[in-house]
Amino acid sequence: MTHSPSYLLTVADNASITPFISLMLAMMISFLLCLIVGISSDDRVVEFFSANRSLPAAWNTLALCGDHISTTVLLSGVGAVSLGGYDGMVVALSAVAGFVIMVPLAEPLRNTERFTLGGVLESRIGGSNVRTAGAVVTIAVCVPLSVIQLVVVGDVVAYVLGLNLAWASQIGTILIGLLVVSYAAFGGMRGTSLVKIGNVLLTFGVFLVLIWTVLKRFDWEVGSILETAGRQGGGASEFYSSGTLFGETTVGRLNLLSLCLTLALGPIVLPHIVMRIASYTHGVAARRAATLALPIMALIFTGIVIVGLSAAALVGSHSITVSDPQGYSSMVMLVDSMNSKPLVTLIACAVFITALSTLSGLLLSAAASVAHDLYAHVVLRGRIAENREVALTRWVIVIFGAINVFLAVAFHHWNVVALVSFAAALTASTVLPALVYGLFWKGFTNRGLLWTLYGSLTSCVILEVSSLAVSGRPQSLLPQQDFHWFPLEHIGLVTIPAGFLLGWLGSQAGGGRASLRESRRRRTAGPSPQAW
Repeated sequence: MTHSPSYLLTVADNASITPFISLMLAMMISFLLCLIVGISSDDRVVEFFSANRSLPAAWNTLALCGDHISTTVLLSGVGAVSLGGYDGMVVALSAVAGFVIMVPLAEPLRNTERFTLGGVLESRIGGSNVRTAGAVVTIAVCVPLSVIQLVVVGDVVAYVLGLNLAWASQIGTILIGLLVVSYAAFGGMRGTSLVKIGNVLLTFGVFLVLIWTVLKRFDWEVGSILETAGRQGGGASEFYSSGTLFGETTVGRLNLLSLCLTLALGPIVLPHIVMRIASYTHGVAARRAATLALPIMALIFTGIVIVGLSAAALVGSHSITVSDPQGYSSMVMLVDSMNSKPLVTLIACAVFITALSTLSGLLLSAAASVAHDLYAHVVLRGRIAENREVALTRWVIVIFGAINVFLAVAFHHWNVVALVSFAAALTASTVLPALVYGLFWKGFTNRGLLWTLYGSLTSCVILEVSSLAVSGRPQSLLPQQDFHWFPLEHIGLVTIPAGFLLGWLGSQAGGGRASLRESRRRRTAGPSPQAW
């Protein structure tokens, strides 16, 4: 079994010493920044998890955008456009549209004074079982996303180093994993913010250079790029019409709708996004940042669309499909077709920084859910010194990092790309309904919240295992098996409405209102030092 970015290894012999030195330099600079930030920060909880809410607004806004830019967003986005044409552009547009929803959520989310999902929900509903449920969902989301990031970046490192050996990608995964663990454990929110800002700036730079190079090849005629992409994609009438990704059948259209819905509603409420919102100085600043992030992300996804069309034009959709049916290697194949070592270097550094940015945020969020929510508040009920809690969090980051690296190495030759869609669907089906109801509906109860989180988690797991993403076709996680009964590849179309329905039904069923009244009483009394 092979995963979709396998093309990275087939072109590894094109790498040179220059990309190697550049990548090593990027790693050294990142680790140096990590040490500097770690030494300069103190061991207070508010400092480690939210940078003492002292980051400049412009920096924090860029960091918020960096939270949304992952290796899978870049590679799968470009791949969707290069293979799907019109459908791929619709998918990219839906991802941008989700940021509109984040604007009204940002201010009340920040005003809860909490930085973990469990803490936010507990502040609105009350009850230690709420923190526990929030921690369970956070871990269920962060682990699969971390594994797929490590798998992809391991392939990129092997490609840059020119290694075409059996264990080259796994060794790259281990090396990057060690660096990410060190960065997250030492840097905290302040350190991860720096690398996320670098992620946004470098991504902008990569897209500008790629677009400029492609335009130069086509004599600065955008129409020529579109025409060539359509011709290479099987004809303009087919490439620029609906049905290219999943077909024109009813199931195909539902699959596209499900994917668009998942990408619009899932990424905006990922656990590390919740933590980022908590780091703003006040609620108004968080809302303004979410508003400013919308045009920035629109530019990023515009770049993804243009690079995807460029890959279709210069490489060809058929060639990409033969090497990688899901298109994750489209951007790498585009760069390889240009025979430019500087571009190889730039892409390698961009993917590395992007993976470092995403993984550090995911590890910090997962560790906070265990050390802060489960241990400090559920087990010890807030009776723990701040320096001990920060020290425990650092150890949990190390443990989580080791587990994620082990899973990434163990499943490196599996098609784990399905984990990305699953994690996004799980977030949209659990976190989004819980936040919307918890922040805006006074009738939301403890029981309704638990039904939303645990019920949606269960439905997502059942439908994902029963879908084409896991079995029933060559691109599935288990291509040799076929036990699917759910017709769709992407489950969000069913699980997201189910999450909202479960929350409403659970609240209407009664129970849990005492916890809600208690949380209102505590909010009226004002936040305490232990509210974190």
